Amino acid sequence: MNFRFLICSLMAVLTLISCKKENLEYNVNNTGQLKLKFDHIINGKTLVLGTSQYSNSFQEHFTIDILKYYVSNIKLTNDKGVEFILPKKESFFLIDATNNESLFPRFNVPEGNYTKLEFVLGVDSLTSVSPKEERTGILDIEDNDMYWSWNSGYIFFKMEGESPAANTANKRYAYHIGLFGGYDKENPTKNNIRTISIDLSKAGSATVQKDLSSDIHLMVDIGKVMDGTNKIKISEYSSVMVSGPNNLIADNYSEMFTHDHTHNFQKISNE
Repeated sequence: MNFRFLICSLMAVLTLISCKKENLEYNVNNTGQLKLKFDHIINGKTLVLGTSQYSNSFQEHFTIDILKYYVSNIKLTNDKGVEFILPKKESFFLIDATNNESLFPRFNVPEGNYTKLEFVLGVDSLTSVSPKEERTGILDIEDNDMYWSWNSGYIFFKMEGESPAANTANKRYAYHIGLFGGYDKENPTKNNIRTISIDLSKAGSATVQKDLSSDIHLMVDIGKVMDGTNKIKISEYSSVMVSGPNNLIADNYSEMFTHDHTHNFQKISNE
């Protein structure tokens, strides 16, 4: 009898909680925190830099000791179809696998139930051609080692490591992917800017409330860089920058992101 009473009590509490969430009222004049978590994995396991060895579909072994990429132009859409675009100056983040703090971008958004997340992997063309003095912080072209001074352009995605299959003298491979279309409209370069669109509704929409945090957990499968839609062979392409199949690698890394889950109603923390 006590057991049945306990089950009924739990069901009643869960019902009340469910109703409470479904009947939440949002005030767009209030803001809450939204936090993204980029969790790097490869071959189904957490990425370990430097020491762990991985293999691609060609059975080429490799390590990864550098992994950095720009996330920018963040846009959210709520369950009413209303879009919120993060102000441009606040919407650039450099994800660096060696810097744990960088893996958790956070920003304030109006209250709401958000079901779609979009962001750009890269740096948009307008920002790329804006005055140098306006590009500060993670966009500073002299810091962060994510800019080709000789090619006047940002590196959107950088991945390096060692591989016995590499055709370089030091057995290192390097994939530095940039190019935004170029400065010359008559002779454009490749455009490797990619927009990532993620449906949050399946694994948990982001319910943003004042003074609370909604934490979106994204799994980032680095193995897709070589084994996405396009198959990249290290022995054939050990160094890809402004030449080589940079557009194919860009297509691949656009497939890296999946939504794992969302934690709503979290206490805001600086950690």
